[in-house]
Amino acid sequence: MKPRLILVPSVHVVRDAEGLRMDDKFIEGIRMFAREWDGPVRVVIREYDGALPFSRRIDPADLPCELRVIGPEIPITPEDLQGGDIVLAAADDFRQMSLPPVCAAVGARLVYAIEYDLATRMAVSQMDLATLRPLKRLLRTLRAKQWLLSHERRLRRALRAADGVQANGFPAWTAYRGLSASPCLYLDGRMSRDAMATPADQARRAAQTGPLRIVHAGRLIAMKGSQDLVPFAQALRDEGVDFTLDIFGTGPMRAPMAADLARLGLGGEADLPGGQPGPVRLHQPVDFSTELVPWMRDKADLFVAFHRQSDPSCSYLEAMGCGLAVMGSSNAMWTELAKQSQGGWVAPMGQPATMARQIAALNRTDIMTAGERALHYAQDHDFDREFARRIDHLRQLAPALTPAQHAST
Repeated sequence: MKPRLILVPSVHVVRDAEGLRMDDKFIEGIRMFAREWDGPVRVVIREYDGALPFSRRIDPADLPCELRVIGPEIPITPEDLQGGDIVLAAADDFRQMSLPPVCAAVGARLVYAIEYDLATRMAVSQMDLATLRPLKRLLRTLRAKQWLLSHERRLRRALRAADGVQANGFPAWTAYRGLSASPCLYLDGRMSRDAMATPADQARRAAQTGPLRIVHAGRLIAMKGSQDLVPFAQALRDEGVDFTLDIFGTGPMRAPMAADLARLGLGGEADLPGGQPGPVRLHQPVDFSTELVPWMRDKADLFVAFHRQSDPSCSYLEAMGCGLAVMGSSNAMWTELAKQSQGGWVAPMGQPATMARQIAALNRTDIMTAGERALHYAQDHDFDREFARRIDHLRQLAPALTPAQHAST
């Protein structure tokens, strides 16, 4: 028998009158696991009672795996994992902390995948409470910290009890690698090597004259630092920088951002006929592979990221794979990635005017050189290579995989 892999993700499915909806990126992940894993794959996934952006309708029969859907708060049972040889579960979902004894009961090895460290979870909770009145915010902050510290103890016990840990990004790797006898670091992204910038792209970018072409893409929310975009553009103008700034994304901050851009004469919605003139253009979200990547390879010089927390955002590596230098905030993830890659610069978090001054001090040669370094680093950490690292790690731990099978894969 070939070893059976069971995935227990933190993402959800939504059930409506017409069937199930599932996250687009997770669907592609399932297909990759099914293609690369030498054996059957089962997904145990929870339902969610709400909207699921960036999703599409699925027919379970069309998926290359067995799909088991359980209720939102239903614990994973031995029946869900029966017949499994190795379980890969999301440790960022607190409902998965009880899995070690369940896996032991069915004889399956357990590997946790984790993205957030305690500092990141603390930062996210603070942002969620930012709009409350001061007294209520203080009380909620104390309760949140107490819960997070208690959860951290449970998390660390679970990671120690697991057979392996896969850490996405440097903060989680630093925080949790010492808890496991078999840790694995990976950098998540969506770009394969053949989708990345070519020498012709880089030559065309280097020959470009005119405004510095800056781009930002992602959800327009406080956690991603979207509140810094308009002050940043205003500061660039005040510094006398000749620039354009194209912003791709949607979220609760989009409408007030468009209003502020128009009020300040900085630009606005790019897709409206007769839109506001100015260096800043707000675009609707576009398909990543077919539209955003070609656009960034051809029409941008520098990517800006204002992330207020240290999550292992794939935006960094994806921009770098397009041949772009990155100017990012001083969170733990980007600080280490910038140090390793030399593919950009670190600006103080929450200080868009300082970031604008740093950019004003750069010349095109600085930016092109950093873009080349960024591209080389991204090529060394493309999606296929990072995914293969995860699969190899699981193969080494799978109890049913014999040495002969391992040698043949």
